[in-house]
Amino acid sequence: MKIPRQASSSQEERVKTTKYITRAAIVLALTTALQFAIREFIPSAPPFNFVSLFLVGSIVNLGLLLATETTGLWAGVIIAIAAPVTAWLQQHLVSPVMIPAVMAGNLLLVVLFWLVTRKSGSADSWLRWIGLGMGAAAKMAFLYFAIGAIVGTLTKFPVAVTAFIRFSFSWPQFVTAVIGGVLSSLIARRIKPIF
Repeated sequence: MKIPRQASSSQEERVKTTKYITRAAIVLALTTALQFAIREFIPSAPPFNFVSLFLVGSIVNLGLLLATETTGLWAGVIIAIAAPVTAWLQQHLVSPVMIPAVMAGNLLLVVLFWLVTRKSGSADSWLRWIGLGMGAAAKMAFLYFAIGAIVGTLTKFPVAVTAFIRFSFSWPQFVTAVIGGVLSSLIARRIKPIF
């Protein structure tokens, strides 16, 4: 007995949707778990706060870009929105007012990367590096100005704390996005995209 073509297509779509949701959930869970683990085991006091900044930032950007590259735009968007909430729960973001700004910065990285790379079809394409550079630069510039403006309104913190916050959302954002992009490229080569 043959299965009608329409039923087979519907079943294929359900399998694809299940794979999409599963992969997005796994990348989100790994990104969140690694954020917690790194911040739990590496002290946030100087000089370790620099180590935590670069490790956690690279892992989060890896999650953003890997989800986008191997699963699709919406998977990257989900992680872009969830990661700042996790950071605030871990007290890495000193005010909930910073959450939307960090979400927007992450979304800039994900959307620009996706727009440039969606037609390339390869983790080795030169377009992925252009998309990564554009997304990383946009994220850095946006966060530098947005977080700088927000921190300027937070008068309850010592000068050293606000200086480190401003630093954290400047050029390290570009560096961690590029590191995350390189790691994503190495991993994405071994994963079949779902789109």
